[in-house]
Amino acid sequence: MTTVLASTLSDTPVMGSDGTELGTVHNLTMNVETGELRRVLVTPASDDIRGFDRNDDGKIVVPASRMSDLDDYLIVDLTKRESDA
Repeated sequence: MTTVLASTLSDTPVMGSDGTELGTVHNLTMNVETGELRRVLVTPASDDIRGFDRNDDGKIVVPASRMSDLDDYLIVDLTKRESDA
């Protein structure tokens, strides 16, 4: 995936690999020692999005291993499951 500044990801639209709108980037977590992206919290576009863990605030937790591309959207691979991530 492309190298970008974390601050530019805020409010980026998130789309599944099948074209499904998942929501927008709310926040992210990184390894502070390596700078490696760990996960992104996504404000969901709807309540019926499945296949992801959620935090206590209802945000979708997307592991970095499921992110496949970044352009106008952050693209998430929907074929992987949490156990694969």
